Amino acid sequence: MKYIRWYDKNPDLKDIFDFLEGLEITAQKKVAKDILLILLNDFHLDLDERMNRVSKNYTYSCKRWYDYNIDLFTSFEIIRGLTKNQQNQLVEKIVSSLIQGILNGEFEKSK
Repeated sequence: MKYIRWYDKNPDLKDIFDFLEGLEITAQKKVAKDILLILLNDFHLDLDERMNRVSKNYTYSCKRWYDYNIDLFTSFEIIRGLTKNQQNQLVEKIVSSLIQGILNGEFEKSK
């Protein structure tokens, strides 16, 4: 039986996460911060409250590729708690941010 990750259930989110996994670490860090800013500014989420909830409910260990970057880990865990509709809206905003970053030459694929 194949293990299905929480984000595998949303093909668009899965594609974005797969793309992010292939980026250089510095680009991943930038995208993580962009995601947190999108969640704060566009979704008006109380990030302090959500970050506290993530830290209280999860024992942090580095098993997955995104666990090594605390901002990426935190943003993914917050995304996990969003409704499907919010996740879909977020996907559009992340894609827009990624396109802007690509056009500005900010992102390189890892080698």
